Amino acid sequence: MTHPTIRQCRGCHGAAPGLVPVLSMEPMPLAGMFCRSVDSAKGAPLFPLTWVRCSSCGAVQVAEDISGAQLYEEYNYASSTVPGLVRHFIGFADTLAAFYGRDSALTYLEIGCNDGVLLNQLPPGWRRVGVDPSDVSRRAGATASWRLVNRPFTPEVVLENGLEGTVDVLSGSNCLAHITDLREVFAGAALALRPGGHFWVEVHDLAATLSGGQWDTIYHEHKVEWSEAALIRCVCRLGFTHEATLRTPLHGGLLRVRFRRDRQATDPFGRAPEPESGLQEIQRAYDRRAETPAARRLERLQAEGRSIAAYGAAGRANVYLNQLRHLRFDYIVDESPLRCGKFIPQTATPVVAPAEMTQHPPVACLVTAWNHRDDIVRKYPGHSWEWLTAFGEA
Repeated sequence: MTHPTIRQCRGCHGAAPGLVPVLSMEPMPLAGMFCRSVDSAKGAPLFPLTWVRCSSCGAVQVAEDISGAQLYEEYNYASSTVPGLVRHFIGFADTLAAFYGRDSALTYLEIGCNDGVLLNQLPPGWRRVGVDPSDVSRRAGATASWRLVNRPFTPEVVLENGLEGTVDVLSGSNCLAHITDLREVFAGAALALRPGGHFWVEVHDLAATLSGGQWDTIYHEHKVEWSEAALIRCVCRLGFTHEATLRTPLHGGLLRVRFRRDRQATDPFGRAPEPESGLQEIQRAYDRRAETPAARRLERLQAEGRSIAAYGAAGRANVYLNQLRHLRFDYIVDESPLRCGKFIPQTATPVVAPAEMTQHPPVACLVTAWNHRDDIVRKYPGHSWEWLTAFGEA
């Protein structure tokens, strides 16, 4: 299936001639899609998948311009179902409470609040607002102690909801990758924050993605991947100053960056971005994806007629299973009831509940959610199968 490509950078609005192709993958179904039948899975549409890099700001992004209505027709991700994410957000909430004071009377706004996993951990005395257009947030917000604006975050939403200049602290965790017009989001953040207010951003660390050869993080829903320099450049141009950056291992490498709202826009670098090291290496890692120890081990077991399974039906799994379609998994386990009973697009691999692992144990299980490997393996003490990992050690 052909599809239009973006005409400008999602981060800085740089024109299309400055978007340079840096990686190409085989056509993919949408990684967030989970199908209700085998037939619909086998008939799932395929889309080209290309990475381009903006010569103006350095942001790396998917070239294909697929509408949000297609990407998120049925959103199947609830953060509170992932133990590692819950721990992360409890820790982040503790950091924020220590930084600003638990008893302070401040207004906190979160972009992409999902099911409220962070907002629920923040001090109850804070005025908490979540902005998120998903059904997951709508269901959570119906009974929450915080206010939900069930719409995409834009300057218009800020104005219409009386938030202009009222917010002390604003954050967005792992949501910026999913947004089409990020310059509009950064402008909305500048509009909502009072002078001197803070904007905390958590994004995948492009440097970690490249150094780890993590090609399974590349899919249409991840519209933009950020290096620290590219993120700082795009945000500061709209009236912010960079204050601090922290790197954490979550998701295979995460940046937590804090900005302060200023009146004056700046470019802290003042020059064109340097070429990102590692882009050629991740293309090579992708091209050799069938040659990894885990892939070769699974291929041998399959040739012997042995049972193989996978664990963790998130976007990474859809990428892995579709880019290595010669591997036919009996099933893939997932702990989210939003996904169980459905099928991976194209491969039609059934998504099953964790009980399947003990009722019909495989000979080997590939941890496709390798960023949560330790949590997964601990659930099965004394297991009889071999654990393999999609990335990292086999």
